[in-house]
Order: sequence, then structure tokens, then C-alpha cells
Amino acid sequence: MAKKYGFTRNTKVRTHTVQEIMTNYNAEIRVDTRVATDVKVTHNKPDILIVDKKRKEIIIIEVGMTNLDLLSVVENEKLRKYDLLANELGLIHKYRTKITPCVMTWDGVVTNFHKKYLKELDVQPHLEAYIQSLVLKKTLESISLDRRRGYDMDDAKEKELDEAVTSLVDLSQRALPTAVSLQDN
Repeated sequence: MAKKYGFTRNTKVRTHTVQEIMTNYNAEIRVDTRVATDVKVTHNKPDILIVDKKRKEIIIIEVGMTNLDLLSVVENEKLRKYDLLANELGLIHKYRTKITPCVMTWDGVVTNFHKKYLKELDVQPHLEAYIQSLVLKKTLESISLDRRRGYDMDDAKEKELDEAVTSLVDLSQRALPTAVSLQDN
């Protein structure tokens, strides 16, 4: 996003440092900051808020991690959660508003709508693959840390965990050329 709106020219993924608020003549990007409105809004701190001054558009991006059973529920919840904020910001700035959820499971699975959301944000496939591989890596680190701490598990949970770790290692080694979606499974 920073490159798209002219905040950086660098093409490398991990070189940009995140700031709470970035502003230039093209856009304003706010990361995890409260947004002031005329009316009191309960949910007024989206993960990422982009005010595109040239296209007169406000984009609210909500990021989430969940398990497979709750994937679509969390995605819908993220869409509804910021409805009031989006409406208020649209009235205040007289801009179009859009809410875009980016929800993924701990093992990189996404919904069928995920591709549409990433297309709206103009996220390139290699960046999407990088995000998924990072999710897999962090999940594997978390599982490994829990095992080192010696959490007690019964045999069934131990076997399930071993299978999950093996699956994660296999997936991360394949480097995920594109997003894994529910329709692929």
C-alpha cells in the first residue's frame, strides 16, 4: 500500500517500517489508530484505514486470523463491524467507502471471496504468497514453542498436533505459489 500511494519507492517486501499515520498529497494511511467522527462510533479503530484523496475513496482494511470452522463467520463479522464507521466517514468526507476483510486460517486457508478482496486492494500474487508463508512460519513457531514449554496433551491431541506440524512443514517448503482457497480443498 505504501508503494501504491507514493510513500516509498522500494520494491522489497520487508524493508518498509510501519508508522501509525502517513500522509502525502495522494493519500493518508492510518494503522491501528482511532478515527474521529461526528457521532460516537463503538468500533473506530480499524487495522488499516486508507483515505485515497485522488480517487475520493476511503478503504477500511481489517485483518484477522482464525480457525477453519470460523473462517467465513469472522470474515462476515469484519465486514459488519465497521459499517457504521464507513458510513460516518463517507458522510464527513463525501467519499465512497469500502470495507475489505483479509482473513486467513492459521494454516493459510482463505475463503472464496479472498481473491476478490485482494484484487480490490491490488495485492500481487507474490505478496499474497509471502503473507501466507509468513503465517505458516509463525504458526509453526508458536506450535514449537508450546511443545518446548511442555504442555500436557493426551495421545489423540498429540497425534493431531504432529499431523498439523507435518502439514505445515510440507506447505511452507512448497513456498505457496498462490493462495490456498476453500474451493481448492
